Amino acid sequence: MLVRIARWCFRNPRKTVAAWIAVVVAALAAAGAVGPSFYAQLEAPDSDSRRGFEVLEEHFGGLGGGFSGSIVFRYEAGIDDPDVRAAMEAMFEQVDAYEGVTVTSPYRAMAPVPETAAQRTRQLPHMPGRPQVSADGQVAFARIDLAQELDFNETSVLGGEFADLAPEVPGLTIEIGGEALSEFEPPQSEFIGLAFAVVVLIFAFGSVMAMGLPLAVAVAGVGLGLALAVVLSNVMSIPEFATTIGAMIGIGVGIDYALFIVTRYRDGLAEDGEVEPSVFLAMDTAGRAVIFAGLTVVISLLGMLLMGLPFITGLAVAAALTVASTMIASVTLLPALIAFVRDRIEVTRWRGLIAAGLVAVALLGVGLGFRPLMLGAPLAIVVLLAGFVVRPLRGIVPRRPRKPMEQTFSWRWSRMVQRRPWVALFVGAALLLAMASPAMSLQLGFADDGNFPEETTTRRAYDLLAEGFGPGFNGPLIVTAEPREAGDRAALQPLIDDLSNAVGIVSVNGPLPNDFANPEEAAA
Repeated sequence: MLVRIARWCFRNPRKTVAAWIAVVVAALAAAGAVGPSFYAQLEAPDSDSRRGFEVLEEHFGGLGGGFSGSIVFRYEAGIDDPDVRAAMEAMFEQVDAYEGVTVTSPYRAMAPVPETAAQRTRQLPHMPGRPQVSADGQVAFARIDLAQELDFNETSVLGGEFADLAPEVPGLTIEIGGEALSEFEPPQSEFIGLAFAVVVLIFAFGSVMAMGLPLAVAVAGVGLGLALAVVLSNVMSIPEFATTIGAMIGIGVGIDYALFIVTRYRDGLAEDGEVEPSVFLAMDTAGRAVIFAGLTVVISLLGMLLMGLPFITGLAVAAALTVASTMIASVTLLPALIAFVRDRIEVTRWRGLIAAGLVAVALLGVGLGFRPLMLGAPLAIVVLLAGFVVRPLRGIVPRRPRKPMEQTFSWRWSRMVQRRPWVALFVGAALLLAMASPAMSLQLGFADDGNFPEETTTRRAYDLLAEGFGPGFNGPLIVTAEPREAGDRAALQPLIDDLSNAVGIVSVNGPLPNDFANPEEAAA
């Protein structure tokens, strides 16, 4: 069956490539038409934290239902300076005017009890007293609550717009805090991985053509898998980071699977020099191993469905789709691409080698966001075009002579291991244990704004809060409680005492009722 598929794809390369282009373009078009709708809530269902959020959403006007952020500012003469207060309150009004945005100003701490539930929700974070102002009065923050329907891309744009509204007052420092409002984009690890893959494969194969085939298969498979994941995000819960995980796994297995088949094809080509039999032999041997390996990875990933967590289910489906797409590309698209290059897979010209190196530099530039390195892409095109005019660029790069199998490092290593299996076993196990030893002191924790680079406004806002309000302020916990009798706030005092005495707790604020006239729920 697999050989018949490979035979048809090899003998009909144009139809196969055209079909792949059509499928990938259709998937990308569908993804662009419906747009992503990634799942942002990572709570476990029926957990204590999920029930706590449900209380906030029901009794506190949706507090905790969406993203949040802050506007942190510092003024050494005190944030109550008339000029500073007037400038900041004007900024808060402008931010609050955005649709889906609610601002809780630190200057409203002593305002009277509001009448409506929505207004009471806005007052909750700073009553009683002025907990949004540091003890020395130099640092304060305004809380920003964002509507639940706003996604991360929209809130990130809002963060940049809020920063542009900052007033210019001498000595006044203003930073926008909160991951949801951040504009920092992490390095594109996929492009960095492709850049290194280009270099490594050229050194391993000694051929640009042999390097290009696995990369082309990996890119086609990952592109199709991620486009399908975006489409599925509209009908099931798929977290945003699933595309990153899927791309990393897909590129890795896509290059690996195609590399396996190409290596077997080159070995067959070196033995008898016949292209077609070498392709079919490679697909009948390495191709079968690719199918088995791919299905094993897909089944392993889908095993995460048994965890019963919506975002883990979405992650598993997205990653499995990407692996399946690269697996299918390896046994269909790859034979068609080999049909185009045939035995020229062993021939590398200087223009191709130089252009490949420049492409790797450009990919690295894209991954790091360093624009000067991106000039490698247009320079690669210039080199390829110059090859039609400059004769030395059309020259063939000398090939490394193929060694007999018995003279290769791999063969000698395998012989050594087979002669001394117990030594190899114990040495290998000792090395693995040594490499795994740091896990014994592994400390787990949650990522927060302190993980951002120091030059970002998100990190500077985090540092300002830590400086002004002390340790632990950037990692608050909200506890919801329901007294047995409405209005019995004294019944919550034992809970407050227990929390205050817990290890690692710096401070506990008093309970805040959802209804100041007739409290039924309280959050501390």
